Amino acid sequence: MTQLLYRTWSMTMRVIVLCAALHTSALASAIASLEQQALLDDADAQYQLGLAYETGQGVQQDLSKASHWYQQASNNGHLNATYNYAQALEYGRGITQNASRAALLYTKLAVSGDISTYGKLAKLYRDNKVHISATDQAVLWYSLAAEQSTVFEADLEYALQQQFNERQRRQIDALQQQEEITTAKTTLTAPSAPTNPQSNHRNTMQSNNSTMSWSTHFIYWAVLLLVVTVAGYYLMQFKRSLSLERRGDQRLQDAFQAQQRTIAKLQHKLKVTQTTPKTMSTKPPSSAFEEAYLRFGFSATQRNQLTPTLLKSRYKQLSRIFHPDIQGSEDEMKQLNIAFKTLMRHVKPSQKIH
Repeated sequence: MTQLLYRTWSMTMRVIVLCAALHTSALASAIASLEQQALLDDADAQYQLGLAYETGQGVQQDLSKASHWYQQASNNGHLNATYNYAQALEYGRGITQNASRAALLYTKLAVSGDISTYGKLAKLYRDNKVHISATDQAVLWYSLAAEQSTVFEADLEYALQQQFNERQRRQIDALQQQEEITTAKTTLTAPSAPTNPQSNHRNTMQSNNSTMSWSTHFIYWAVLLLVVTVAGYYLMQFKRSLSLERRGDQRLQDAFQAQQRTIAKLQHKLKVTQTTPKTMSTKPPSSAFEEAYLRFGFSATQRNQLTPTLLKSRYKQLSRIFHPDIQGSEDEMKQLNIAFKTLMRHVKPSQKIH
């Protein structure tokens, strides 16, 4: 009897290990396929790869890689990836925190019809975390205008050049300030020159002037090389973006028409809301559902097939990211809990779970 129980237990463990190995192999194969498509500038594959690295599904969790793939997908026009990349910039997840850059991305999403970003922008401006230069604002709005008409392409190019020059001036000013600080420290720590022999004093001054002149020339050449390198990089990026825009004219036109339809629907809903009596509703607004879905990273297909089990599983994964005791913040965890409750109230009735 004991031997029979031992054999049964051994067989069960082998089956469990085999199933786990097959599941791991399937995940690894899926990640490899996503990486190949992502390297070919497939925006959806880049977004899915970012989700995998953020939640740790099939790969080791890496928020830095997650933000990188979100950024790539955002550059290729993926709106959900743009939202997640803005979240990473806002809270500094896997990337240097930059509330101003996040506000620019939220503004772009708001213009495209994403009403869930309105509250985000209001909070950032209320907390005085946004410091956006006029040049960055010009680049944002000219890029949006250029998506609608090619008339603004020349203006966009000029705004990008101004933005590049402004950043270069800031870098040069920072280098000069660093040079002045270094020179001041050297002067304070240098030994005092002899007071009696005037010739030695004159030679020392000449030597110091020669050293400073050489270091100054070296810094200027280094700055010039940096300027040329960065200019070449931005020129290549600009040419690449123009090429992608030309290839995606039809896609942009379709997106514009879809946005127009969305705006028309929203205007119709607004008129209906204004003309009908207001009643108390226990359901959260559609924007709350949309923001909750975006926070959990569910695609349109997953939303239609969403179950409480899948929702709880994703909540546990994201809790390991947003919890204040790990690498998140109380604000992020609070927003995650609100989104979880919102989706559970929606999912439970549809799944007939009481």
